[in-house]
Amino acid sequence: MKNELSIVNILLILAVAFLLVDKFISGNKGLTASSTAATSANIPEGSIVYINTDSLLSNYGFFKEEAAKLEQKGKEAEASLQARGQALQREFAQAQNRVQTGTLTPRQVQEEEQRLMQKQQSLAAEQERLGQGLMADQQALQGIIQGKLKGILEEVRKEKGYQYILNYATGTGVLMVDKNLDITNTVVELLNNKEN
Repeated sequence: MKNELSIVNILLILAVAFLLVDKFISGNKGLTASSTAATSANIPEGSIVYINTDSLLSNYGFFKEEAAKLEQKGKEAEASLQARGQALQREFAQAQNRVQTGTLTPRQVQEEEQRLMQKQQSLAAEQERLGQGLMADQQALQGIIQGKLKGILEEVRKEKGYQYILNYATGTGVLMVDKNLDITNTVVELLNNKEN
């Protein structure tokens, strides 16, 4: 169960990054821009520039803070579920021991089986509910980040007159880039400054 929730947490973080990349690439038809740092100062107007989403997310303070909160929430849920699962296993073992020693009547055995099955179903439902809650939180965070990023990119594009702002990351269609056209640091700086 612990490994399942850890895997779910990793997948959720990757899903946010993927959704951010996907939405950024497909939804940037009218982007514009804001003040930029020295790294993008030498890029001529009308250029095609890019951001590296992986670097952006790893350096964006708001994302790191929110991702840490989600990870902590996932760990707490995992610990709670694990504790309940272990308690249920102990109850199963105790019931099995009582059945083997003959201290329960057939009716009591049937009642105990039903009670334990209900607890097991309740635990499975709780696990599903917590997983869905974490996924909903992850999607909400992705939406917030996408909105903030889009706003900054609109400002940057407008101010600098860039033709396109592409995303360069693993799994995107951009295979090679000129590092001189990277505006990731500028965008990260603007995002972090906007949070302060």
